[in-house]
Amino acid sequence: MRQTILRTSALAVALLGATAAQAQNDPLYRYQWHLMNYGQAVLGDTRPAFGIDMGIDDLHDYNIRGRGVVVSVVDQGVEIAHPDLAANVVPNGSWNFNDNSHDPTPVSGGSSHGTMVAGIVAAVGWNGLGGRGVAPSARLKSFNYLDAASTTAQLQYAWWDGAESKDVSVVNNSFGSTAVTIPAFSENEVQAYEGPMSATRNGLGAIYVKSAGNDFIADCPKAVVDANVGCKQTGLDRRNNMFNVMTIAAVNAAGKRSSYSSAGAALWVSGLGGEYGRQVAYSPGYAAVSYNPAIVTTDLSGCARGSNVNGNVRNALSTDASTLDNTCNYVGTMNGTSAAAPTVAGVAALMLQANARLSFRDVRYILATTARQLEPNQPAAVHANGTVLVPGWTRNAAGRSFSNWYGYGLVDAALAVEVAGKFKPLPRLVDSGWQRIAPTDAVAIGGAGAPARLQIAIGNDIRKIETVQLGWASNYAHASSTVPFPVQVTLVSPSGTRSTVFPAMTRLNTAAFKADFFASNAFLDEPGQGTWTLEVADVPLADGAASKGALASFKIRVLGH
Repeated sequence: MRQTILRTSALAVALLGATAAQAQNDPLYRYQWHLMNYGQAVLGDTRPAFGIDMGIDDLHDYNIRGRGVVVSVVDQGVEIAHPDLAANVVPNGSWNFNDNSHDPTPVSGGSSHGTMVAGIVAAVGWNGLGGRGVAPSARLKSFNYLDAASTTAQLQYAWWDGAESKDVSVVNNSFGSTAVTIPAFSENEVQAYEGPMSATRNGLGAIYVKSAGNDFIADCPKAVVDANVGCKQTGLDRRNNMFNVMTIAAVNAAGKRSSYSSAGAALWVSGLGGEYGRQVAYSPGYAAVSYNPAIVTTDLSGCARGSNVNGNVRNALSTDASTLDNTCNYVGTMNGTSAAAPTVAGVAALMLQANARLSFRDVRYILATTARQLEPNQPAAVHANGTVLVPGWTRNAAGRSFSNWYGYGLVDAALAVEVAGKFKPLPRLVDSGWQRIAPTDAVAIGGAGAPARLQIAIGNDIRKIETVQLGWASNYAHASSTVPFPVQVTLVSPSGTRSTVFPAMTRLNTAAFKADFFASNAFLDEPGQGTWTLEVADVPLADGAASKGALASFKIRVLGH
């Protein structure tokens, strides 16, 4: 009820003229549909669907603005002197890996990504400039990981090991892998990340937010696009499978999966990433999706650097000829799961202002259990032979609805903050450890009606699951990036919930289909005890046809309480 009241109240205020008053404070705020969306005209040639926003509602008016929470942007460097960011930047709190200084401001005029991400999180509010962030009073730090060598050591420095990272509560990571292979990642490597990440914030764990990827249709053969399973699964980026990381999908202004947003069982929740933000009057000749709203945020200052530069006209905010803002300090075409992740990072900062005692597990749990289910009739992806490759929304045995497109749904800031303020911490973590089976004789991978099956019994007393990690090995080879990979991996819980961990008809190139480290988040709150089943099927394989490979092993780790 409170959520409905807040939404109605916000709409009423808007309709009574508050938008004009707010515009006097932050003149581009009215174009930031991801913050407040009452169906107004924004940048783009379609209007956003009413109410598709982050649920900020009256939080900012109640001074829930992320005050006292430090958020780091691990990305390209942020222009820390930007007029709409500088007041929130922690002095000498950032790190430049290239020159070992505290100023990560990009040298390259094209390196605007980090500055755009930072503005989505924490652009300063009510200062008469541009727009504002989801958490407009949060403090900002920048680590220019993507402008540097992007080494493991640099990532660990930014995530937990560096002096500047020690007081960071929320870590935004708007980057990913575009691999079409499955990288190796050992159990020791998993622990080398998850242990230190859990130890941050004096043992509460920092909130690590990461973009899922923009590979639903990118560089994809037509047969994969037609299958509608997503070109490259988000789990191919091993960091997206970590327990400490929330992997974020993108939703557009119509309230549906953004056209590019990567799919997979490793998703946690969705943020708002929009589409491309062009306007026909300024930039004709593009595909229809290009004219749907994107995100308005900060850009590198001036009209000679960044994304919004003279000579690149895309919408009414473009170039120094813009009548909305002629400084070119802002851009109206930011998108991607790169934009969706910082909307969630900002909400995490609001939650931590409301309750600084929340652990990373608490924040994950609250965001998932308060998220809004979108597109409830999301269609299943079905193979020509009738096999369901990826279902739409699946209701698990605990009553939680999960989608390989949306995770648990679109984050609702108002409800999440309300729950955060009175949340009782989750019980201590119970970790089953890695359990494995490798039979003497590998199991032939048959068609959809005769998958290879391996089972493992979990005996730990996990009453409620938080996540499941798994791996498998087979000798199934597929050395092609243009022919859809025909093998499907399904994990079945002791309660009977089925999760498509790796769908058939996606894109993969492998000499032997093996995964050391994948994740499924579809089993939240189910009991972990009992027998888990892994099914691996060559979906297009005809009945009676000779198997092209065999399943050699299966391992699983269940975490919960």
